[in-house]
Amino acid sequence: MSIPSAVLTSIKEKKPEIIYFGGIYPETGLLVKQSREISLNVPFMSGDGSIDPKFVEIAGEKAADGTYLTFSPDPKNIPAAKGFMEKYNAKFGEIGPYSIYAYDAINILLAAIKEAGTTDGKAVIKKLHSMEFSGALGKIRFTEKGDVTGSPYVIWITKNGKFEEYWKP
Repeated sequence: MSIPSAVLTSIKEKKPEIIYFGGIYPETGLLVKQSREISLNVPFMSGDGSIDPKFVEIAGEKAADGTYLTFSPDPKNIPAAKGFMEKYNAKFGEIGPYSIYAYDAINILLAAIKEAGTTDGKAVIKKLHSMEFSGALGKIRFTEKGDVTGSPYVIWITKNGKFEEYWKP
């Protein structure tokens, strides 16, 4: 028995109603696959690091079905993302799960550098914390500590090897 299987066997004995794993898709896929192999058939939930087609490939489509994942809403349903999506699709093809985040992140950083008038880290961070940005994901603002002020997250579910929005706040 491998170490993950031993841990999952211990978890199975406790009869959980759901298992939350805060890792990324390779480990999540392996845990979901191994849990099904030992008949630990409770729902799994994970974060945005697991919403990748490789998760389904590693876990197997049948084992992955019913896994919940937190992530941003489908960009196709965000009006501010339309222009980004069209340009991205024309140049690179289908959008990846993290493409829109990378696009907004770099544009936010460039805007803060421009506003700060310097690349000095402390000055840029101070600007980041005082600005509101309009990005492909919509309005983005940060707290004094650097957290986003609003959570755009929804819950997705894995069905037939695909990710579908399941619940929106």
